[in-house]
Formats: sequence, C-alpha cells, structure tokens
Amino acid sequence: MKNLIKRSIFVLKNYGLKLFLIKAVKWPINRINLLKQKLKENRARKKSQEVIQKLKQFNSNNPKETFDFSWNFYSGFIRPMQIKEEFVELLKIFQELNPQYIMEIGTANGGTLFCFCKLARNDATIISIDLPEGPFGGGYPEWKIPIYQAFTKENQKLYLLREDSHKQETLEKVKEILNGNQLDFLFIDGDHSYEGVKKDFEMYSPLVRKGGIIAFHDIVFGPPEYAGEVVKFWEEIKNKFFYKEFIKNKKQIGCGIGIVFM
Repeated sequence: MKNLIKRSIFVLKNYGLKLFLIKAVKWPINRINLLKQKLKENRARKKSQEVIQKLKQFNSNNPKETFDFSWNFYSGFIRPMQIKEEFVELLKIFQELNPQYIMEIGTANGGTLFCFCKLARNDATIISIDLPEGPFGGGYPEWKIPIYQAFTKENQKLYLLREDSHKQETLEKVKEILNGNQLDFLFIDGDHSYEGVKKDFEMYSPLVRKGGIIAFHDIVFGPPEYAGEVVKFWEEIKNKFFYKEFIKNKKQIGCGIGIVFM
C-alpha cells in the first residue's frame, strides 16, 4: 500500500493530474487483466498435467483399443490423420514385428507416434522427425513436446527431432541416436511430393535392417495439397519388394498405406 501511495505522489508531481487520473482508471483494469491471464495460464498448466497423466496411464496391447484412444482423446487432441481400418492393420504387423528401433517421418498431431510408442516393446528407441510449419500438415508447436514425451513407457527412449528430414545433419543425428543399430520399422508420412518421399526413402531406407519394414502413407491418389505424389513413387518401387497395401475403399480419395519388407 505504501508503495502504491509513493508511486501516486510521484506521478502527480512529475506528470500532472491528467496522467495521474488516466493511470488511476487503468490500474484496476490492468490488475484484473493480469489476474485473468494468470488464471488462464494456471488452468492451461493444470490441463496439461491432466493430459500427461492420462496419456501415461493408458495401457493396452490391443491395436484397435490404442487407435481408438488416440482418436477420441480430448476430442481429437492427438487424433491420427489416418483411416482406422488401414492403420489398425499396419499396427497389427508392427506389433508382430516387435520392433526395438522405430522411426517416423511426419508426426503432426501425434496420434501415430502415440500408437507406435504404446505398442512397441518396453525398451524401444523411437525417433520422430517433423518439420515445423511443413507444407503437408506437420509442425507441432513446442508446447506439445512434454505431451508427446508422455507417450512413452517407462524404459523407452523418444527423440523428437523438429528438423528437415532431407538435410544431411538430420540424417547424422539419426545415426548418432541409433549408435550403430538399425531400424526395425520406418514410417514415411512427411513430404508428400514425389522428390520429397523419394529422398526420404533413399536417405533412410539404408538404416532399416534386413527383415525390417518401411511403411508409406497416402499411396492412394488424392488432392495435391493432401496426398501429393506418394502414389507415383509407390507405384515405382513396390514391385521391387514383397509388399502389402491397406486401402479401405478402392474408390477413396487419398490415404491408403503401403508397406515393403526389406
């Protein structure tokens, strides 16, 4: 109270009655706005803690249950950009593979990453590469990082690289994380241009072990801004491998998952 009186006297003496009255009117308004802001921040912080707790508590080895949880969680907060029937089939193969070293290019909302973490073995190492403000829907904000970290089981390691997958320094970071190990599973769902998906394949497929799996999303023709040209690259390479396709409806526009066995 004494400090408030001193400041008031100081303003009156040095700036006059007019400015004093303006400040006197604005002061309670500013205090109320500041209080509202603090309350808003506290609610957001409390909500974030609640979200993290619920993510950590989820425990299921059922692909369908895991997908449904990610789809419905807080009205789509981490909803996968996938067709359920297609992605659940991929998750079944993922689970059978029992991968220890996993990488995803293109994380966006985080739903696919959540499923991979929850269905991977307890000692898995998971790498996510996602380009901030990417042209194909990627680029999760920094405040989501603690939430994505909450996807992991107790002994898993998750590395969130907010980088351009096409840069050599990103590849070097991945190699450093793997520390001589090879990937069991690679999911490519980043740059959907022909050159982009081709470069992701050419750069990172050598890191996948023999017997490992590489999966591609959006192998069905669709709008350029969404599906891009993955279908073009997929048609070029699929017959070079033993492959599978998961497409819910042959008449659908976009989506579809293709996997190749290395």
